[in-house]
Amino acid sequence: MNLHGVKVLITGGTSGIGLKLVEELIREKAKVIVVGRSEEKLQLLSQDQQINSVYACDLSNPQEVIRLSEKISQHHPDLQVLINNAGIQHNILFAEATSTSELIQSEVNTNFLAPLLLTRGLLPVLTKQTQAVLVNMSSGLALTPKFKSAVYCGTKGGLHIFSKALRIQYDPQTLRVIEILPPAVDTPMTAGRGRKKISPEMVAKKTIHAITNQKKEVYVHKTKILYWLNRLSPTLAQQLMKQFK
Repeated sequence: MNLHGVKVLITGGTSGIGLKLVEELIREKAKVIVVGRSEEKLQLLSQDQQINSVYACDLSNPQEVIRLSEKISQHHPDLQVLINNAGIQHNILFAEATSTSELIQSEVNTNFLAPLLLTRGLLPVLTKQTQAVLVNMSSGLALTPKFKSAVYCGTKGGLHIFSKALRIQYDPQTLRVIEILPPAVDTPMTAGRGRKKISPEMVAKKTIHAITNQKKEVYVHKTKILYWLNRLSPTLAQQLMKQFK
């Protein structure tokens, strides 16, 4: 797919991987629609003439996500690409006192339920186009979990299988489903932890390449090793990942 003039919606587009994706999409001359939580950051982005529209939405609130999909369907009937990028991670043990039911619900809603609801709401629009692409920003942790962040790992595992399921249901000529699986990325979400993190620019470039070159599952950087290790010896892969806090 040539992205020139193509309308693309991206969630979580005001920081981290999302912001770099917005920059790459602008370079590709796409018409970019940005969804984020911060109205201030969205307002700054909207000053760029190549940003088509911005929408404030709390993706942890299912009703807001449903309303967002209705607005997008009405305002942008020519939408061709949806990038479910937004995500949050609470780097804690599941049984910690801080792991409250509210925190769990927020993480599940943002990382898993929101992509499902937004995808479902926009499917009628996407599948009417001559070409349509759905991109789900997953994680290497969808393959093998680490020691902490059980909820995050679970949501990414769910998104991984959801992507596969949709790929079975839709002919790629109708809807092409792409999953991006990066390792730890140097973003505000991972600030203060992890070593040898890759740049958000790398993930953004890999994502654009996947859209324009008919890719399905993209294992970015070290997740290529994790993928093969998990296939050859899941036990060894799990032992390795337990070292990462």
